[in-house]
Amino acid sequence: MNSWRPSAPAAHDPPVQCNVLSACAMRVEYLASNDPFENAAFEERIYRGQRLGGEATLLFYTNRESVLLGRNQEPSRECDLAWCESEGVPVLRRVSGGGTVWHDLGNQNYAFIMPRRSYDPERILSIVVDALRLVGVKDAFFCRRFSVWHGDNKISGSAFALSGQGALLHGCLPFTSDLARLQRALVKDAAGDDPAVPRSRIASVVSPVENIAPLCTSPERCRNDFCQALATLAATIPLV
Repeated sequence: MNSWRPSAPAAHDPPVQCNVLSACAMRVEYLASNDPFENAAFEERIYRGQRLGGEATLLFYTNRESVLLGRNQEPSRECDLAWCESEGVPVLRRVSGGGTVWHDLGNQNYAFIMPRRSYDPERILSIVVDALRLVGVKDAFFCRRFSVWHGDNKISGSAFALSGQGALLHGCLPFTSDLARLQRALVKDAAGDDPAVPRSRIASVVSPVENIAPLCTSPERCRNDFCQALATLAATIPLV
């Protein structure tokens, strides 16, 4: 099964200026694969390439069902490993810090990869919020932990990595995710109670999660509209 990819803009949609390098300094790329291993490797390759003068890039991608751990987390204390194995859900450790997240085909991922000197997490999260507001989530806001909320429910987490001259900030947004499977996967494994198992240096903060599509003005097309809006707003990020 192929991952979701945005359709071409409708006649009334604003043009996505960032798709052309001549229009702005940030390249935009939509990954066709929904393989979490391939997408994580591709994302990290671009991130590591920043130290070699790589192009600033905004990635969009969608993974099949998978659990992604933060760099410093203990798997058995963050997810039910036995359940994941029985369900064929891979568990990966990503290059960034932060907490454990669930991905599926109803989830939209983005990644801003840029020179470290241009990295401004508040600016990035502010345009993510602006893009959500443009598709109808008027009350979206981000908090000091750089997660995005609607009321008391979390609608996007984010994580970052910094290395040498490169910076990465990525996040996931559940538009139509299977929240029941998310909740089933992200419970502590039985082995997590073993005192011999090391504790996570960074434990996940459990928060109520809400799907975004029902909050949007046009639920059937809001995911497409969000990606187009975020790509357009990415042109406002100064790259120095």
